[in-house]
Amino acid sequence: MAGHPPYPRKAWIIEVSDGQGEDKVGHYELRADHPYPDTLISQHSTRQEAEDAKERYVGEDKK
Repeated sequence: MAGHPPYPRKAWIIEVSDGQGEDKVGHYELRADHPYPDTLISQHSTRQEAEDAKERYVGEDKK
C-alpha cells in the first residue's frame, strides 16, 4: 500500500542549491524509496529541520 511503507524505513537527506554565487538559495530534501525510487518526502530550510523530519519518518517506534 503506497501510504504505508515497509519497516524499517530508509530515508536520506540531500542538499539542493538554486542559483549561483551569492544569489544561491538552498534547501534540504528528505527522500525515500517508497512508494517510488527517490520519492520526495519533504523540503526544509535547515539541515537540522531535515534531520528531525528524518528521525520522525524512520522512527523505529512506529512499527
